[in-house]
Amino acid sequence: MSRYKEELNLAADLIKNASKITEWFRKEGFQSFQKQDDSPVTLADYASQIFIISKLKEYFPEDQIIAEEEDSVFVDKKAMEVIMECYNSLNLEKIGNIKKIISYRGSPSKRQWTIDPIDGTKGFQKGLSYAIGISFMVQSDLCVGAIGIPNYDERGKAIFVAEKGQGAKSSYGENDFILIKVSNQKNLNKARFLHSLHYDQPWTLKFIDIAGITNRIQMDSMGKFCKVADGTADIYLRPINYHPYSWDYCPGDLILREAGGKVTDFNGKSIKYENEKCLLPTPGFLASNGILHSEVLNIINKNDLFEKI
Repeated sequence: MSRYKEELNLAADLIKNASKITEWFRKEGFQSFQKQDDSPVTLADYASQIFIISKLKEYFPEDQIIAEEEDSVFVDKKAMEVIMECYNSLNLEKIGNIKKIISYRGSPSKRQWTIDPIDGTKGFQKGLSYAIGISFMVQSDLCVGAIGIPNYDERGKAIFVAEKGQGAKSSYGENDFILIKVSNQKNLNKARFLHSLHYDQPWTLKFIDIAGITNRIQMDSMGKFCKVADGTADIYLRPINYHPYSWDYCPGDLILREAGGKVTDFNGKSIKYENEKCLLPTPGFLASNGILHSEVLNIINKNDLFEKI
């Protein structure tokens, strides 16, 4: 029985409209900026986040919001005019003080939403794959996840959703949602392997060589979780050499697990989340169809492919 149907439906609806916003900017053009941590951000990131926060604030005013973009220094008067032009052209409801909404987080609560307005900004800037992610947690327990990928594959846009204990679903193009399951691939050397396009580590290639993998795909964003969740791929290996944030991984973590897959650190333990923090004791994680999980972890640890913390 669904406990979070309202939250799930809202997350799916927000993802649909946020995807329209980001694609509007991709078509019309967008400004890019460099944040203090040297990571990129675009006006589309802000427009997406502002819209999502405004709706969460409207429907669940008591909930806490954890979102990636905080600094509104780049959103000047001209930028606000462009954002409003986007909303108007898409017939979205008028939003009040959009500059203030960027940094709105609500009050501390056991009910928390995470927002990644554009995951894979470098890919977005280059016209490649990117995603939009929303998750909902209760006392740090993942309950709802939603991911939108406007250019998923030849079918066009895709939206993935999951509720804890209720399975995972996807919608391709404008079609209805259908249940999805991970693959039943048992042979590691035949596995379809996903890894990062812009944030990889040299030892990933060493793993590929040891495992005898020949079918590998590099792409941006949390969309890699979705590729494993619907059986398009079998393994997603993610080295991490920075402090990871919950908004980057919460949605995909739940979606893949609800599709029958597995997501763990390199010790085989589930990933924990605490507010904006992704509590990861190893420098990366493994997401798979579950069948290949132990074999991959064994190769990683047996060959000391990464420096243990």
